Amino acid sequence: MVDTGVAWAVATRPATLAVLALTLLLAWPLGRRRGKVGVLFVLTFGGILAATATARVFHPTLSGVSPYLRQFADPIYVFGGFGGNIERWCNIGLFLPLGLLATLLWRRPLLVIGSCAGLSFLLEVWQSLIGRGGDAIDVVHNTVGAALGVGLSYLASQDTV
Repeated sequence: MVDTGVAWAVATRPATLAVLALTLLLAWPLGRRRGKVGVLFVLTFGGILAATATARVFHPTLSGVSPYLRQFADPIYVFGGFGGNIERWCNIGLFLPLGLLATLLWRRPLLVIGSCAGLSFLLEVWQSLIGRGGDAIDVVHNTVGAALGVGLSYLASQDTV
């Protein structure tokens, strides 16, 4: 079960609210050339940034980066307990719409999955830099979410053909 107190605390951080407000201001100008899907993509991307790239208290430090990167050397850690708790399922759900919308926009499924994996990796590095602690498992779950979104995009395009 998602702890609504934690979700509310994250959603009401000043930095999170600032990123969300900026996303709302930029969604139409940045996405309108691609239509509704473009606007939804910008909104989704901004929502992901707001949820993952902000912290309650900004504590920049390099000390969290090395432990985060070392996690990738342990396959049992990275792939063990896949989908074992609600946070992991939320990480899958976080990137699913991004993968779906990006594939609808650019029709490049492998590039979308790779780009989402790279974005997730960089967001986790950023989290380890700002004191939130990056997690290699989150990269895997975010990438799986993007891949599921790509798959749903493929299914949606089959219905229209």
